[in-house]
Amino acid sequence: LNDADICHHTKLWELILDTFNEYFEVLKSDLLKAQGKVSFTSDPWSDSNLCPFMAITAHWIAKED
Repeated sequence: LNDADICHHTKLWELILDTFNEYFEVLKSDLLKAQGKVSFTSDPWSDSNLCPFMAITAHWIAKED
């Protein structure tokens, strides 16, 4: 095993961002094709160290292709 065999953290970060950006484009396209309104829910919370988090969920009915 040498250094070239280990994925460097910057490469891993780049792969994560690339994957997110690809998914985000698909998501935007899906939302543009929604039949009606898009509904959102959120769930904010904090951990025991008071570090804040928030989950956001969207619901919509997609048009069939």
